[in-house]
Amino acid sequence: MPDPQSSVKTFHARRGRTTTTRVHILENILPKFELPAGHDVLDIRELLNSPEVVVDFGCGMGDATLALLEEGHSVLALDVHTPGICRIAEIADGSGFTNLALFHGDGIPVVQNRLAPSSVKTFLVLFPDPWPKAKHNKRRLIQPHFLDMVRDLLTIDGELVIATDDASYAEHIEEVMSSYTGLQLVPNTFQIPETGFHRRGLKLGNAVAIFSLRKN
Repeated sequence: MPDPQSSVKTFHARRGRTTTTRVHILENILPKFELPAGHDVLDIRELLNSPEVVVDFGCGMGDATLALLEEGHSVLALDVHTPGICRIAEIADGSGFTNLALFHGDGIPVVQNRLAPSSVKTFLVLFPDPWPKAKHNKRRLIQPHFLDMVRDLLTIDGELVIATDDASYAEHIEEVMSSYTGLQLVPNTFQIPETGFHRRGLKLGNAVAIFSLRKN
């Protein structure tokens, strides 16, 4: 099982200080949901005892994850954001959810090395950091190498669903997809839960672009 103290140390390193409540969550509640420690490849469907699993990559404050749990989906949520991970863990524990796995940290190594191929039905990337400055565009998450990793994880007919309210990022995704053949752009049918970033984008009058990419 994961060492709860590692999450506490990570939190202190990132925030400098913490609260008693959050320490309690990190030490006593988060470990109930954390992915098993180690390097073994995991079939997340077996871990959650579910035939279909949704990955919420970069889950932020957890609005989408919690809505999906309420709807009965089984979810793996990943983020470096400690307050969000703690919020999800606390609410899930209080609600008695068992259809949840959490990873507190950089999700790329998990996607690349820990999850079994062809084990994820839906992979969500909702409102990723747009890195709006041109010199930072290369840091954007949606790149061919990331699409390759996600494609390997998807089941047959599984989908990567991306949402952004940043027009330049939407253009970037379209450009990447114009030469990427591993996933097929299809009409989106997955009901995306509303998040804080989603509400903020709408309040600002931004158009929300949704891309659904299906494994061929």
